[in-house]
Amino acid sequence: MTMKRIFALLLSTLLLSPMLAHAWWDEAWTNRQKITLDTQAVGLAAEVSDVPVLLRLSTGNFDFLGINLDGSDIRFVAEDGLTVLPHQIERLDTTNELAFIWVKVPRLAAGNATQHIWLYHGNEAAPAAAPAPLYDAAQWAVWRLSDASGLPQDASGAGNHVAAGVSTPVSSGLIAGAARLAGDGGLKAGAPSLAAATAFTFSAWIRPTNGNGELLTLGGLNLSLAEGVPVLSAAGNVARAPTPLPLNTWHHVALTQGASAAVLYINGQPVGSLNQAFVPAAAISVGAGLVGEIDEVQISTTERSQAWLLAQADAQGMASKLVKMGEPQTTESGGGEETGYFMVTMQNLTIDGWVVIVLCVLMLIYAIYVMVVKLALIAKQERANPLFAQAFDQLTKQLPTLGDSAQAHGKHLDALARQSGDYEHSPLHRIYQVGVREIKFRFDQAVAEQKANGVNAHGMPAISERAMLAVRSSLDAQLVRERQKLDSQMVMLTIAISGGPFLGLLGTVVGVMITFAAVAVAGDVNVNAIAPGIAAALAATVAGLGVAIPALFGYNYLQTKIKTIGADMMVFVDEFVTKMSETYGD
Repeated sequence: MTMKRIFALLLSTLLLSPMLAHAWWDEAWTNRQKITLDTQAVGLAAEVSDVPVLLRLSTGNFDFLGINLDGSDIRFVAEDGLTVLPHQIERLDTTNELAFIWVKVPRLAAGNATQHIWLYHGNEAAPAAAPAPLYDAAQWAVWRLSDASGLPQDASGAGNHVAAGVSTPVSSGLIAGAARLAGDGGLKAGAPSLAAATAFTFSAWIRPTNGNGELLTLGGLNLSLAEGVPVLSAAGNVARAPTPLPLNTWHHVALTQGASAAVLYINGQPVGSLNQAFVPAAAISVGAGLVGEIDEVQISTTERSQAWLLAQADAQGMASKLVKMGEPQTTESGGGEETGYFMVTMQNLTIDGWVVIVLCVLMLIYAIYVMVVKLALIAKQERANPLFAQAFDQLTKQLPTLGDSAQAHGKHLDALARQSGDYEHSPLHRIYQVGVREIKFRFDQAVAEQKANGVNAHGMPAISERAMLAVRSSLDAQLVRERQKLDSQMVMLTIAISGGPFLGLLGTVVGVMITFAAVAVAGDVNVNAIAPGIAAALAATVAGLGVAIPALFGYNYLQTKIKTIGADMMVFVDEFVTKMSETYGD
């Protein structure tokens, strides 16, 4: 193979590797989500391998509507896009949209902020994932404590179940569920494999309500709380943590015992050690004197590294820095990773949020319709009114030249009133039509009275002041009707202005309530889990303001135009009455 071909092969590999890394694992699965494992944020100083990592899924970071009810379509794929990773579902609650899933990660590199795995779902025909070991051979027991029935069972597959003990299940523990201990014996187990161990690691989450009590006993090795301070003792040697543990708060407590030393860890950090040789024992007691809650007890027959314990403590805690859920992707979107913050927010909307947003959208559509119709009407009136006002001004200048014939005056006034095509959209013209009708009626009355009194009926009849008041009343009535036409449906804009924000606020409050309720059940106060739900809840308020703001601007603009047209109509009424009184008054 020539150097050119070798170079071409290497270049093609480099170019194709990013594409392969983002290639879809299986097209039968329609949805996937990138899960970043940021060891840089955790401060992981050394690489660890085959680590069971806990994933907390909630409304805020996962779409539960896209999975099968039993979670049979859930798959985890390594960063290479090909390797399916073993996983165990500790709890899946699609009703309350909560899930606790353990995934075996092949490798966690130190100080790496870009390594990731993929979560696939969305295949109704998918069978349940084939069982695969989640833990290595050194894992002696894992007691999840989320099962409320009977004594806790070993989830590691080693079969070292709790043999005896008294505990009360707690549904809202740190991880799915926990056990409450009352300092009356704790949990006990044993096996020959434990007695044959040459090293030992113990870890558990505890939430003490009393500062004193035994946490662990293995042969001569003892771990307890004294006034809240974790104390490690063996063969008369004692190591104490520098500070007490706050009560009623979850803490990750771990103990490693190698060939010559025992080390105590709190939340993944070493706080004390003993130079003590390991003395194996066939039985172990956990939480015999603990008063409080305990969760996720893990026991290994090997000395786990500090990096291992730090990764476990962070991933399992309420505010994990290690696990960061990415944005959802679908096969329809081509697997693109950047869907935008807005799309992520909309994907996390709950049903009540969608209901509020749909109502706001409908309200906005109707408000826009009202504004468009009103603007068109006002534009037509603003064009027609000046034309009619000019024609009326010319008409009034011609009235004195028509002589004393009531018939001539009536025809002249009526000629402008009948030009409806030219001034179809002018409210001044419609008011004028009412005024002409009333004036002609008064002409007829005056002529009839003259004839009844034997007076020559060919002269110009006079209209009394009282009759002109009646004419003005008719004009005012028509003005009110014209104003009502302009104001019709404007109430919808006021409803949008005042009701939109309140409707949006209602959706936000309900969404926040649901988010915090889910957090309370999950026991997870991680900002990464809360923030998407809160952002989605606030989308309802944005929708309400999105209705109110354009409606407010439109309403104020239209009201200004309507007031101007209303003022023109009032001026016209005064002008009409004045000029008619001057010409025909007695």
